[in-house]
Amino acid sequence: MYKNNCQELLLTSLNDFYNKNYKFKILFKNIITGNHKLSLRLIDWLVTHYSKNYNIIYWIYNDDIFDNLPDENLNYKKINLYLEYRAQLKSYAKLNFDTFRRHERITFFIDDNDSIETTIGQLNFFRWIFNNNIITYAINNYDSIYNNMITNNNFKKNNIKISNYQEISKSKSILRFD
Repeated sequence: MYKNNCQELLLTSLNDFYNKNYKFKILFKNIITGNHKLSLRLIDWLVTHYSKNYNIIYWIYNDDIFDNLPDENLNYKKINLYLEYRAQLKSYAKLNFDTFRRHERITFFIDDNDSIETTIGQLNFFRWIFNNNIITYAINNYDSIYNNMITNNNFKKNNIKISNYQEISKSKSILRFD
């Protein structure tokens, strides 16, 4: 069923994580089924584009997020979102670390009566999201992230249309009627 022993070990680790954190199972299900404010597209945009363009750095302490380091004496975890994402992606590759369900699907049980279809990569990506309080960051900065995503996607669409038109109209052509 699974490609290799590494995926089986990863799945065992993921099952342990989600079984100890039932609230994450529910949150995961709500996000991937579209029953949450945050969409998969917005989360992906946050970690791939927004975090790179705005150099998102924050600190975590006891599930709280701080934009600035409040107290150097306490043990805060520093998150440089884009660098953390790239490190995870390099470590696991797209097969085992992916926002979307792009590879071999599995049935993941929420409880005895409820299950969802997902991938090992998506489960692993969301474990990373939950461990680094990225959901909280995304909710706190939702409007900014969403507007950035919409603006950039519209700019790219308009830019492509204009550039294709300009290339055709500005290119030199010789017509021969032989």
